[in-house]
Amino acid sequence: MRRRLLVLTIAVIGVLLAALLVPSVVSDAAARTDDLHERRLAAATRLAALAGDASTEQQVRALEPDLRRFHDVYDADVLVLDADGTVLARSGTGSGTGSDAGVDAAVAAALDGNPTTAPDPVWPWDTDPMVIATPIGRDAQVLGAVVVVQPTDDVRRAVAWRLGVVVALGLAALAVVALLVALPLVGWILRPVRDLESSARQLGEGDTSARVPGAGPPELRRLAATFNTMAESVEVSQRQQRDLVADVSHQLANPVTALRLRLEALAEERAGDDLGAAIEETDRIARALEGLIEVSSAGSRDRERGEVDLVAQVRERIGLWEPLFGDLLAVDLAPAPASVVVEPDLAPVVVDALLDNALKYAPGVPVELGLRADGDDWLLVVRDHGPELSDAEADDLGRRFHRLPRHAAIEGTGLGLAIAAGRLRDAGGSLRLTAAGPGLRAEVRIPRGPGA
Repeated sequence: MRRRLLVLTIAVIGVLLAALLVPSVVSDAAARTDDLHERRLAAATRLAALAGDASTEQQVRALEPDLRRFHDVYDADVLVLDADGTVLARSGTGSGTGSDAGVDAAVAAALDGNPTTAPDPVWPWDTDPMVIATPIGRDAQVLGAVVVVQPTDDVRRAVAWRLGVVVALGLAALAVVALLVALPLVGWILRPVRDLESSARQLGEGDTSARVPGAGPPELRRLAATFNTMAESVEVSQRQQRDLVADVSHQLANPVTALRLRLEALAEERAGDDLGAAIEETDRIARALEGLIEVSSAGSRDRERGEVDLVAQVRERIGLWEPLFGDLLAVDLAPAPASVVVEPDLAPVVVDALLDNALKYAPGVPVELGLRADGDDWLLVVRDHGPELSDAEADDLGRRFHRLPRHAAIEGTGLGLAIAAGRLRDAGGSLRLTAAGPGLRAEVRIPRGPGA
């Protein structure tokens, strides 16, 4: 858009400059053409007067030395014609004009008693000579004509030089105006558009604090104000949604805790009753509420980031999980430290979610974990060799509260992968789950530089 506006603005300025400069060039070319025509017409008139004073053809031929001097001085061919168009004298034996439309028309007008008028302006690309003719008269009778065929090389050179100077000045003026007017003008118009684009991108990425400064033309200022109003509405709505989920979760957590205590007391009083399943369900509800609180905070901008060693954090979590996997967990970590700027608990949350998922849903099979640099990201891959998964099932994994039907009897809330994916998005990373045939492959990308 910036390029198009610049081209349009410079084109308009170029047209205005052309409208100012072209008339001066045309006027200069016309003035030089008229001056040459008047001077040669005056000379032709003097020759016509001399020819008119000659009473015989021999006296007319005696004018040829004058005609040759005229040719030597002005580099122009001169002919003296009688009333029938017969050449009586010329500027030299080798000179001549031939016969063309311009000469014939000028001769015909002169023999009718009309000298030639000033022609159209001469331009550098016009190679035809200028033809000037004036009648020879005596006692109101036309006796013949004097024709001057004048090359226009000098005029063409002068006009070309003037044209070149004007074009150079015009281009220089266009460059200066483009630099001092077009660029600031286009920048003034587009700066609010760029700000609006940047703020819209931030809002799309979840930053509801994005606002557009009111600047630029009135229409763009109104658009910025409308965008800011929309962003404020989105921010308020999102905050209300998070607050609602957090409040509901906290309000439910207390009754669930009280219920669990009552069930434990009841189990002690009635030793014969099996209340373990009910107590496990209350624990499951409590974990689901904690997961809801964590999910509701995804996309918020109040998280603290810091520089951490990703390799060290992953190695620490593996040390806690290895006893549960035994020799089924194969680890391949990058040898060097992996410095990233993220939330300090991001890697532990993600690694715990992925290893917990592999341990619960793919027990007793090999699990591979690898961490390596991949372009601008650190790539963490956890792949298990569990039951076969279809592509559709793998695509559905990671949705909140989603669990496969065959996993209904396995303890879980269906929030672990959703929490990990949300936290990674907040950090500028991603989580990709695919069917590994057999088992599941989880690819985690964490930016090597500062995240979002």
